[in-house]
Amino acid sequence: MQTFMQGLLSDVPLMGVLELIHTSRQTGVLDVQSDVPFTVAFMNGEVISGGILDWLGTEAIHASPILAESGTFRFEARPVTGAPLAPYGHFSTDWARISDEWDQMCAVIGSPSQVFQGRVPMFDDPTGRSIRAVARDVELPLFEVAQTVAQAVREGKLSPTGRYEWARLKLQPAGQRAALHPVARLLDGNRTLADAVDAGSSLKDVREYLLGELRLGLRFAGSGWVMRDLVWEHRHLPPA
Repeated sequence: MQTFMQGLLSDVPLMGVLELIHTSRQTGVLDVQSDVPFTVAFMNGEVISGGILDWLGTEAIHASPILAESGTFRFEARPVTGAPLAPYGHFSTDWARISDEWDQMCAVIGSPSQVFQGRVPMFDDPTGRSIRAVARDVELPLFEVAQTVAQAVREGKLSPTGRYEWARLKLQPAGQRAALHPVARLLDGNRTLADAVDAGSSLKDVREYLLGELRLGLRFAGSGWVMRDLVWEHRHLPPA
């Protein structure tokens, strides 16, 4: 397996790396290790797949930090198959725009995991709904639902409840950290992360625990979107 190139994002902008892979018509996989790790697969210089851990597809790539200024990249030339998701010029332009808009929206909504309630269809449930849950149920693009929610929040039609989609997870920690970490000691495979908050852990501590475990290699179905949302929340939400 031949390494085509690797380096530091502080030395080489990611957009320059992407452009080089495209113009040199490379086939292989680019692995980016930044605050949000993600991959992008190219065939003959065109983007054919990728995403954040197990969150894959165009939406996941567009939610990845194309302007990451720290971390590493590594491109390996290897056989991959698939059809281009869109012409590279259009795809990269949309990626840069949507990535920037995600950050602007999350400054308002926190992340797509946050549960909102108010006078907006699909969110008028007494307990509220998360953006991810609504997008999944009505089969609309996550980005579009997030745009609608951000605007409704600005207009006072929706309010955050302080609850999150990822808090529904049930984890059973193992190993030394299970005995030592105060959040881990509240989890047994039957309790949710929300239960850990109810038992006395702060939301900030639970969020940081889960993000830390993901960075250490914890994986489960949904790891990709959970990590993406946690990093957005860490950046945009005040400590709680």
